[in-house]
Amino acid sequence: MTTLDQIKAPVAEYVDSFHQQYEQVLLSKSEWLQQAVEHLRSSTGKMVRPIMTTLMAGLVRESLPAKTISAAVLLELIHTATLIHDDVIDEASTRRGRPTLNALFDNRIAVLMGDFVLASALIGAIGIGDLRVVAIVSAIGRELTEGEIRQFETAEHAVLDERIYMEVIRQKTAALFRSCAEIAVVTTDGSDEDLERLGECAELLGLAFQIRDDVFDYYPQDIGKPTGNDLREGKVTLPLLYVLTRETEPSAEVRQCLEWLHSRSYGPREIEQMIALAQERGGIDYAYQRMHELIDRAKELLLHYPDTPYRRALMSLSDYILERKV
Repeated sequence: MTTLDQIKAPVAEYVDSFHQQYEQVLLSKSEWLQQAVEHLRSSTGKMVRPIMTTLMAGLVRESLPAKTISAAVLLELIHTATLIHDDVIDEASTRRGRPTLNALFDNRIAVLMGDFVLASALIGAIGIGDLRVVAIVSAIGRELTEGEIRQFETAEHAVLDERIYMEVIRQKTAALFRSCAEIAVVTTDGSDEDLERLGECAELLGLAFQIRDDVFDYYPQDIGKPTGNDLREGKVTLPLLYVLTRETEPSAEVRQCLEWLHSRSYGPREIEQMIALAQERGGIDYAYQRMHELIDRAKELLLHYPDTPYRRALMSLSDYILERKV
């Protein structure tokens, strides 16, 4: 599989600039905040979104303007703020195998740090001086928050509906991917056609990205997320959702799972049984089938652009999202 370092090669200098600006935006007089920023920097994830943003911008305009990177930083700051707040809500002590800010400090300080990151993003958006960027950055914060709330709602009421599942992951994950594409297009003065085409492409990649993340929950993985963690929180993701809803006459095992979920009365042993059911009844295979469909559609949209290093890298990035192990 092509590595992310290989994929980002056409835009490596821009990704390096992204890292520098990310830290610069968060400069503070607070010692604690600077410790938090250093911690966030060292625990930065896979950088899929910044890489995708710069590659898509390269499809539209080979020489990227400075505000493309600046705007990409702001979207990642919004995402960072939501993760900090999510960790507080979930009472998570680790993320990707590293302590969360609420574990290093406490919930009060972590919430304030998330607010600081969010405010820094909004100030940065205004500083760019492009109302289109301000609109995109402002809107995504609301979309991500609503998506997280809807996920809690569906877990609380044990809603088992693939259409609603796809809507929720669109809001909580894929919408941010789409916003990255929109930033890429508007900051490079692309056309309305580019805006719609690359926005749809990015959203498809975002949906596939989240489904792949959800599949991780069904196998032991060294990614800082324990197996079965989603189910512990009442979240029924695509592999198990498929198994629980595909039968006209549910089997005894499926009926038992439904009873556990609706009564919210299950522990580690029951979670193991639900995971095994998803694995044995084709849930994982179905999730991969859906991911392949999404990735194939995204690639079709990319074929509208010339065969350049940017397009080839985006094709490889699409495969990486599907095949990644972490």
